[in-house]
Formats: sequence, structure tokens, C-alpha cells
Amino acid sequence: MKYQEKRVAPRYPVRLNVHYEKILADGKADIPMIVATKDLGMAGISFYSDEKIDLNTLLRMTIMVAQDESISFQGRVMRVLISSQNDLQYLVGMNIEQIEENAKEKLKHFLHRVDIHEVLDAINLNNVMDIHLVVGYPPIKKKLGKLFVTEGAPFDEYELRNLLLAMLDDERYAKFIKTKELNMVLTTRKGTRFRVNLHVQQGKIEGTFRLIPTQIGPPSNLGLPGVVEGLLLHRNGLILVAGSTGSGKTTTLASMVDVLNNKSNGIVISIEDPVEYIHVNRNCIIKQREVGRDTLSFSSAAKNALRQNPDVLIVGEILDMETMETAITAAETGALVLTSIHAGDTAQALDRVTSFFPGDVQKHILKRLSLVLRAVIAQELLPRLDEKGLALAAEVLIVTSAVRRTIREGDWKQIPSLLQVGRNVGMQTMQSSLRMLLNKGLIDSEYVGDETTPT
Repeated sequence: MKYQEKRVAPRYPVRLNVHYEKILADGKADIPMIVATKDLGMAGISFYSDEKIDLNTLLRMTIMVAQDESISFQGRVMRVLISSQNDLQYLVGMNIEQIEENAKEKLKHFLHRVDIHEVLDAINLNNVMDIHLVVGYPPIKKKLGKLFVTEGAPFDEYELRNLLLAMLDDERYAKFIKTKELNMVLTTRKGTRFRVNLHVQQGKIEGTFRLIPTQIGPPSNLGLPGVVEGLLLHRNGLILVAGSTGSGKTTTLASMVDVLNNKSNGIVISIEDPVEYIHVNRNCIIKQREVGRDTLSFSSAAKNALRQNPDVLIVGEILDMETMETAITAAETGALVLTSIHAGDTAQALDRVTSFFPGDVQKHILKRLSLVLRAVIAQELLPRLDEKGLALAAEVLIVTSAVRRTIREGDWKQIPSLLQVGRNVGMQTMQSSLRMLLNKGLIDSEYVGDETTPT
């Protein structure tokens, strides 16, 4: 039977090892037991226990609220049920009945420091790209390529661990403890969305929070040339978006989906890790699958997507041969495939695609790629001179008959020349894009080198 205690204050999913002692009839305490918490609030606590504790049992609980400080309080067991996480454990809910005022204030401060919404919503996000939470510092903002330490008390290792783990539900907590890596999206109480990466460095749990823009708009709003939106008129083929980490590839893909959602009609399947931009169905039915939650991997989801007959397939990132193979196959079978890949320019992107495959099949892959590839877009983000965010520079390779021959031959040194002569069909080099930004007064001249015509 399930018993539910009355919750009169919010609980935080704090992951702590705590001590409890049963208070016996004579007022003495039983042997202390160590258990793991599920959540904690000003009015109560829930924890996992190997023993079934009777309802109304009086307990004394001791918890650490800092690396070198603990508090105690007494309470009564108001809920006992079998844990959904482990059939050999019980989930015990206890209401706090007796706590000293000093301990109450310390508990209140501790809960404030483990509330990620309080931390993030207090930060001025103007021009911020990332927020880094690291041991020994208050939150650190990265904006316009520079780091800024915010005001406030620095996090010690204990505080930061509890803050970051308190964000996670049971499924994500178990995954992070096992893999020591986790990617997810967090929406704060103010509605701000972040792409979150949790990781371990030197035994310490730390986090990076990338701000997700609320408005996307068409590719031209991002700074991409008009030819990019025109590429989406094709009903099939493959479009590669290349760039380094933090170059805006995910935003570009989301912008393309937004265009398709408004101007076309069909089934769109998007495989992402994590799902950053939420698309509302307009003219398309959009299915967004998150790796780790809705599917086990990019490759598995992409392969199964072919059985769902999509009109458009978006693969958030190509990481291996199997996923690349599936993306090419999907384009061959009539879908429009949009995907991203880590590479510095269009030639490197094509070389990266080839490198996924063993040498004896590369010639065959290049032939297939030459028949389905529509374009490669390589992009990077640069600080604007007016400090109003970042400016996007892009190299755009459109697949013409000349480019198709070059792909079949795998002769990437020809790409710069093809970009130069293909300007009449919308191609542009990275250098020409940088120079346009410079001429508009958007970026500093330090980012622009000399563009010479290849011989």
C-alpha cells in the first residue's frame, strides 16, 4: 500500500548520503544508518532504505550542508513504498517536525545553493553564449569570446556537486553516474533554455550551459546567404552543415527545419542529442527524437527512420560510418537529409565524410555521395564589433557538375578554385564572407586575411 505525506513546500532532488537514527520509546537513538536521498525540502525529506520503516516512526536525520558542516532534525515517517528504481529498496518519506532555528537557516541556505533556477535566472544573459560552473569560482560567463566572472560566493566542490546533480531525474542521474558524461536541455523558471553538458574533471563534477536562442527565423536572419534557403526547395538530396564546436550548426539546422515547416508539407524526423529547439507542427509533422531518451544512438534512430518513410530526415551530428552510410542511403531513397559534421571548411567536411569509411570502399562512397550531395555549408561565429552578439561567416559549396566530378575523384585541393568560379550560382569562400562582414563594420580586421585567386 502507498502512503503519501502532505507536501507543503517544494522538494529538490538532492543526491546525498545521510544518516538516520530511529528514536526509541525511551527517547534514546538506535544504531545510525546511512541512506541515499531522493529529494529534500524545508518541510521534509525522501530517501531510499534497505529496511522497511514503519509509518509514524520518529527519526533523527543528519545531513551535510557544506563540506565541513552538518545539521540534524527530527521527523516522522509518513510514506513508505517499494522503490521503482530497485525492488529491494523502499522509498521513505518523512516530514520534519523539530529543527533548531540555526539549523533551519542553514538548511534554507543549502537549498538555495542547490536550486539551479535561482543560479541561472540571477545572471545577466546579455550577449552571453555559455555559462561555466566550476569549482572555486562563482558562475563564469563567456561572451564575445571572453570570460567574465560573476559576483557572488564561489562554489566549493560539495556545493557544486549537489547543485548539478539536483537537476537530474532518476534516469539521467543513473546515466551520469555510469558514464560521467551527460548532455541535456534545461528550461529555467523564467523560460530560458540551456543546452547543458555535465562532466567530471579531476574528480569534480562541473557543468557548461550554452544559451539557446528563443528566436530562430530563416537562415538569412542568421547571416547565411539566400542560396541556402533555396537549397531547401529540393525534395531530396543531402546538405552538410560543417563547423567547429560552438559554430552554430544546431541553430542553422533548426532554422532550416523552421523554413520547411512553413513552406513545405511532409513528415520530418529529427534525431538530436539533446533536443534544443522545440518545433511546433505547422505544415509538417515533426518528430524530434532525443538520443539517450527516445533512441539509443544516432545510427540506430537514422536506420529505423528509413522505415518511417520521412520526407525530411535531420541527423543532428554524424559521428560514425554507420550513421553516414544511413544518411547517404536516405538521400538516395528520396528524402531530403540535413546533417552536421565537425570540420573547418567545405573541403575538410568532404574529407571527413570519406575518412569514416575504409579505403577499399571509399571510391564507391564518393560516387554515391557525388550523386546525392546538394551542398556543403561551413560556418563560424565571430564577435561583433558593436558587442551585439556574434556574426556568422560561411563558406558555401553548391554541387554543380564540376563539383560532382571532383567529389567522385576525391580531389579536395580543387575545392578552393571551384568556390571561386562558382560565385555565379551562389557559392562563396570563407574569406569573401569574412570580408563582407568587415565591409559592413561587423567584425574586426584581425579575422580577415588576404583572399587570393588560386592558380
